[in-house]
Order: sequence, then structure tokens, then C-alpha cells
Amino acid sequence: MLNRRQFLSAAAASAVTFARIPKALGAQQTKYDLIIRGGRVIDPSVRLDATRDVAISGGRIGAVEPTIAGDAAETIDARGKLVVPGLLDIHTHTGRSPDGPKLVLQDGVTGWIDAGSQGADRIGDIVAVARSSLQPGRVLINIGRAGILPDGDTMDLARADVAAARDAIAKNRDFIVGVKARLSRDVAGANDREVLRRAQEVASSFGLPLMIHMGQTVSPLSKLFDLLKRGDIVTHMFAPPPNSIVACGSTSATVRPDTCGGTPSARS
Repeated sequence: MLNRRQFLSAAAASAVTFARIPKALGAQQTKYDLIIRGGRVIDPSVRLDATRDVAISGGRIGAVEPTIAGDAAETIDARGKLVVPGLLDIHTHTGRSPDGPKLVLQDGVTGWIDAGSQGADRIGDIVAVARSSLQPGRVLINIGRAGILPDGDTMDLARADVAAARDAIAKNRDFIVGVKARLSRDVAGANDREVLRRAQEVASSFGLPLMIHMGQTVSPLSKLFDLLKRGDIVTHMFAPPPNSIVACGSTSATVRPDTCGGTPSARS
């Protein structure tokens, strides 16, 4: 049973890490399967963000150096490009299709979370995709029991079913790592605050994080953020005003005053 932090750690461990090796060892090996030359290598695990060559041998990183003099069966010119370990994407809708995991893997995603594609009624469909995924996949359950709907997940407040969500999590605790509440005007309407309260009730009862999709909500962000706890996630936070967290002179200035030169709030 994984929580969000454990999931990210496990997925990161399964990705290739660009580890430095002693120069003396690197000098001994002059033939590699592949050398990626001149790319901007970003590896947060070793605080690396610099132009480097990366050599690969036998499916493993053999060297990461400013310049690698060895030969290789194949060379990739990565100048002007990013070279990174496997990416972990915590906001996808990968589970909506059995082909989803394969498609995101082609984009370098080696660990994914489906963010609320389904609710309690059909959460098994998403869990099945995660279970068979080529890479680690986990799920946020939509508080709306019918999942994403064209006419709004929780415009009918009865769809924000606490009991159904709890039951679904209990049955799929090995794959469900959080709760999703979509709160936009055309998704929850004037129900947004109550939908969020119910979603938080479910998440907190399992010690799970809550992700909110804010967009343009009926309620001001300050009223919604009051219901969040430490570790919760706000997505689409660069929405245009009035719900932008970086636009001064709007509602956001009272939520994130640090973005407008004021004192940082407790949630910044």
C-alpha cells in the first residue's frame, strides 16, 4: 500500500539515475553503446543542471562528463535539447485508455497518476489500466462518483458521494493514492465548496492528499483554500484572472500576497 510520497520514491527508483562515476573508471572504458552529446542534463537527485555528455553501456549509464572522449556504436547530438531521467507525471488521464501508459512512455513518462478520470462507479476501469501498465501507475479517485462528465461531474451534488468514494478506496487501496475534486464553474457550479468539503472528508479519513482542479470557480479561491491541508495539490494554478495565483490586483492577491510583493501566506 503506497501513499503519494512512497509512490513517487518507488517510481523514481525505477527510472535511470544519472550517477557520477570516478574519472579514472570512466577513462578505462572508451567504447560505449551510445553517447548523448552536448545536451542540457537535468538530474535533481544529484543537483545537476549543466551541459554534459552521457555515455550508456549495457543499458546503464556509464559516464556523465563535460566531454566524453570514448567511441560509441551510436551517437546522438543533443545540443539544444534536454536530457533527463524518467519523468513522473502526477496529473494525467492516462487510465482512460489501455494504450495510455504506452503513449506517455513514448514521452519519457516512467511513472504516472491518473487524476480523477473516474469516480467510485467505474474506478475499477482505471485501476485495471494501472495494474497492467508498463510503468508504475496510480490513481486519484474523482469525488464525483460518475467521473468526468460533459454536463459537470458534480453539478448534481448527490454525485459527490462520500460513502461510495470511501468504499472504492478501501477496495483499491493499493492503487488509489488520493482524491480529485474538479471545481470549475461548469463542473461543480455553486456546489464547489461543498464538493471540496466532501472530497476532503474522504481524503482525510484515509490520510491521503487531495488534488483540486480550480479553473474558474464560483467561490473565490480564498474560500476554497481554507479547506485544504498540508500536502494537498492545487492544479491549473496559472488559470487566468480572477483565479490566477500570480495576477496582482485580483482575488489571488489575498491568497498569495507574496506574488504581489506582500508577506507570503501560510500556503505559499
